[in-house]
Amino acid sequence: MTITQPSPVLPDESVLSHGDDEIELISPDSLTAELVGRFTFLPVNGAAFVMQVMHPVIGDIVGKYSVYRTDPMGRAVRSIDSVMRWVYGGQEAIEEGKRLRRMHQPLQMRNSEGKHISALNPEAYQWVIATAFPTSLKAAPLVLGREFTPDEVEEIYRDNLRIAKIVQVPMNGFPQTVEEFAPYYENMIDNVLVAHPTALELVRQMQTAPRLDKMVPAPFVRFANTVARIASVPGQKLNYLTTVGVMDPRIREILGVTWSDEEQRELERIHAAIRVAYRVLPERLTYFPLAYHARRHHDAIKKMKQREGAGAAYKVSRS
Repeated sequence: MTITQPSPVLPDESVLSHGDDEIELISPDSLTAELVGRFTFLPVNGAAFVMQVMHPVIGDIVGKYSVYRTDPMGRAVRSIDSVMRWVYGGQEAIEEGKRLRRMHQPLQMRNSEGKHISALNPEAYQWVIATAFPTSLKAAPLVLGREFTPDEVEEIYRDNLRIAKIVQVPMNGFPQTVEEFAPYYENMIDNVLVAHPTALELVRQMQTAPRLDKMVPAPFVRFANTVARIASVPGQKLNYLTTVGVMDPRIREILGVTWSDEEQRELERIHAAIRVAYRVLPERLTYFPLAYHARRHHDAIKKMKQREGAGAAYKVSRS
């Protein structure tokens, strides 16, 4: 009897928007790489995530499929792992972008109105990456202690476009310049974003201590949750204040989230202290591991290239 082996399941390339030759990687010594690799990037990423789920399609899809309720810490870790690969992964960035696009393909459903929606809805998929730009601009004074210069704003946006292509965002309708982004952003705030239940739940979650029920043996759960509730207070405060603080005031208004002058001053005091710490602590303690090693690798290569110029062959060729 002849046994026919099943054919291997090939990845669906039709969901990809860009070939490898269209994609530019993020330079490890860019401003984007300097900022995204910091541990303090986490709350800024959280603000972007809340804005993302204010899009009705994303809010519905995340509300149905995401594990942010049952495994919030795991979801956050996996999310930051993915972002680190986009910026510091080299060729792995391209593969991670393809993986994300394919992974989202089966996430489809009917919303409350009976309309079929998909995680690959072009407008929604574009908005996921677009949120990084306004949150980065608002976070600059906190992270750097100053606003971005006009040239830096352009650089940040060019890298935003690079990341969009890395994660296979369709470019049709996506703003290609800072000038084009402004009306796009205004339209999203005025006509698209809503106080989605998923977004409101995420904001509430930031003010709730993490539970460790599934992470420790049953006899120690109560003790572990008590310790977590006490130990998490400083991190929760930083996360909540930064997340809400870097939001556009109109975003806060849609969500019904208040923001006081005292909260703004407290946010600035916390980040002023963090900036001091970043000036005196070694990068190994202030950057995510992949970011730290990618930046050190890039610095080592640059120094090697500088030393090349001292070789005899180079001197002869120059003469």
